[in-house]
Amino acid sequence: MTERPSDSGVPLRVVVALGLAASLLARCLAPALRGVGGDSLIIWTSRVASLVTLLAATGLVAGIVRLSAVIVGSPRAPLLARLVAVPAVSLGCMLLLFASFRPLEPLLALLLGISAAIVGSLSARHSVADREKRAGALVLGLISSAGLVHVLSRKLTQDASDAANLAAFRTAQWIETFGLALDMLALALALTWLQRRAPRGRVLVPLVLAVASVCVVLSLRGSAPGASAISVLLSGALKELGRDQVSLLPVAFSYLLSVGAVLAAWAALLGGGGELGLVIAACLAARSSLDIPIPALMLELGALYLPFARLTSAGQKPGSAPPSPAVPDTSPP
Repeated sequence: MTERPSDSGVPLRVVVALGLAASLLARCLAPALRGVGGDSLIIWTSRVASLVTLLAATGLVAGIVRLSAVIVGSPRAPLLARLVAVPAVSLGCMLLLFASFRPLEPLLALLLGISAAIVGSLSARHSVADREKRAGALVLGLISSAGLVHVLSRKLTQDASDAANLAAFRTAQWIETFGLALDMLALALALTWLQRRAPRGRVLVPLVLAVASVCVVLSLRGSAPGASAISVLLSGALKELGRDQVSLLPVAFSYLLSVGAVLAAWAALLGGGGELGLVIAACLAARSSLDIPIPALMLELGALYLPFARLTSAGQKPGSAPPSPAVPDTSPP
């Protein structure tokens, strides 16, 4: 597909930034403040989270509609994209509307996760042959597969809890562990790409790892007697972001993966990674949460945009010098 979506309207980079901020405020900071913050701080944080979530939802739907219109109107778009991807993202937008009134029921959340994973997998398969987009396609495919694994694991965990079935719960633990392994592989690929392709990647990647390690160490002290407010806040925030993982791995591993993915998403979005960085940021922001409308739509937005992504606006690689203009020959004959 050579046709690109119109650049008019709100830039998709701003939409992804709003979606990432909304996820952090609504799913991470606001719940964590209930244990350490005052009433006024909790109220204002919830209001800001609601406003940012509304803006992010509006931008995501508008961006998805714009990209879907280009896919449907392009004669070179694969038939599978028209028959599967576009109806699937339409379902995601409809479920987002339902979620604005009340939380999604488990069956609808499962359906949302499955549809988002299908869209991401199809886009990754379509773009993986392109060498310049292969990193984004691999990250998208891994995050989509891991997201589907997480959704199925949560459904199996809920069923095992309702039926008091220990064998089913053990199976859910192994499935969840496999999903975390896929997430870690996707994060490693994203950091490797960021280090090699982003202009400031050699500084950003060590900084991401260092900050993530410090956050994990502080959060592990949150349950200790006399823990500081920042430790308690980080512990609650990462627990909410991890959504009570039931994997067989230590909780520190889940915390490191959660905060590392968030920091890497911001680094890919703002660190000069180009349009492919936007796609990778959207994928990392949606990690393990495809059964929640905002993260699911962020993954679908990145999946729809990946076939149109280019390294820079002029097609040159990030960090390379721009071509010098042609100098006319003014030498005497």
